[in-house]
Amino acid sequence: MAPITPVGYWGAVTSSMDWCEENYEWTPYIAEFFNSWSSLAMIVLGECCARMNPTGNQAFTLLGRSITVVGIGSWLFHATLKYSMQMTDELPMLWSISIACYIAVTTQYDINRAWFKRWLVLWTVFVTVLTAGFSGKVQFVLFQGSFNGLSLVMAYLCWRGKKELEEAQMSHVAKLFWAGIKLYASAAIVWLTDTNLCTYINGQEESVLPFNMQLHAWWHVLASLGLVYLVVLLMGHYCLVKNVPFKLRYIMGVFPYIHSY
Repeated sequence: MAPITPVGYWGAVTSSMDWCEENYEWTPYIAEFFNSWSSLAMIVLGECCARMNPTGNQAFTLLGRSITVVGIGSWLFHATLKYSMQMTDELPMLWSISIACYIAVTTQYDINRAWFKRWLVLWTVFVTVLTAGFSGKVQFVLFQGSFNGLSLVMAYLCWRGKKELEEAQMSHVAKLFWAGIKLYASAAIVWLTDTNLCTYINGQEESVLPFNMQLHAWWHVLASLGLVYLVVLLMGHYCLVKNVPFKLRYIMGVFPYIHSY
């Protein structure tokens, strides 16, 4: 974990995690400078997803806005390293993955939407209370287990959407799946390295590097971009199922978006 540093404006650390970036290194008002400002990637890309929505399904707008809320919460968490602000980061992550799950399941399966929505809301409330009700390593494990469990479900649902897009001769849209997975996998490797090998990469005495690579900040950027690819994939698949004509475009060859015509 990060080396012990003087207490800044927000006081002692109360969050269950203190990341590899040295605290209050750049300003006494922001605990983790790079981790805070890199959260803007989620805010910007979340708003882009909300505003591009060509599907007519407001759940996609809600999904984009929930990603924006995650970004705001992430900024507050890393700026203060307070447990209450940590919850503004982690709880919206659970909510956003639940919204994505609702969209994917109701698009791909013929189920009772009202029943599924009630079940998903109850599950989300349960894991929210469970996550917020504990602290320390127990809280960390509960959150990671809940979020990553649904993430695996979403990976499978996105893969199913990819297959249907390929069958519809829309391989140019289907390839968003592997692009998003590669970005997210890269982000996960970066996150694990930052979390478990901090002592060797933080630029301090035992480090093999002369500087801190700020890998958690890169996790924010890579994960946000990977999420955009997968959200656009879900939008494209929804348009296919609902017979909404659309086109896939890229901004600067990197940022995908779709629009109906």
